[in-house]
Amino acid sequence: MILIVDDDQAIRLSIGLMLRQAGFVYEAVSTEADTMEAMRRGNVELVILDMNLTLSTTGQQGIEMLRKIKILSPATPVIMLSAWATVPLAVEGMKYGAVDFVTKPWANRDFMAKIRKALDMAEKTNGSTKVESLDETERKAIEKALRQSDGNMSIAAQLLGITRQSLYRRMEKFGLK
Repeated sequence: MILIVDDDQAIRLSIGLMLRQAGFVYEAVSTEADTMEAMRRGNVELVILDMNLTLSTTGQQGIEMLRKIKILSPATPVIMLSAWATVPLAVEGMKYGAVDFVTKPWANRDFMAKIRKALDMAEKTNGSTKVESLDETERKAIEKALRQSDGNMSIAAQLLGITRQSLYRRMEKFGLK
């Protein structure tokens, strides 16, 4: 699941739509408290974090949240997002563990490439350290097929070697929509 953190509802909806069309599962929150709660629940594969959740444009709130996220979940990749981007701010974010930096407004194709790259790097780094249940493995395979097919159910079913009806049943089983 990808966690979107931004105080602007239009931004959350825009990123959410982009992710849903690409077959990703996401949750969108607007506050630090909601972010930390989602991180504690686990299952966050990537965080897209706005640098400014208040009227301030310094980016320090985002840096502080990045530090807290990395304490709770050091292996979770974080992509920083800002309309007030500066090179020093991007460098500071990378220093504290961000994997990339996106400026508003963004190009969907470039943003999705950064998201996929961050997820692929995290999977390569973290993927071989734990044994997953069959349900976890099946859910991840379905999510990956949906991402690779950009949400096209017929292609995703083909990639998985199952019928579309089977894919729909399994998606329902795991709460994927």
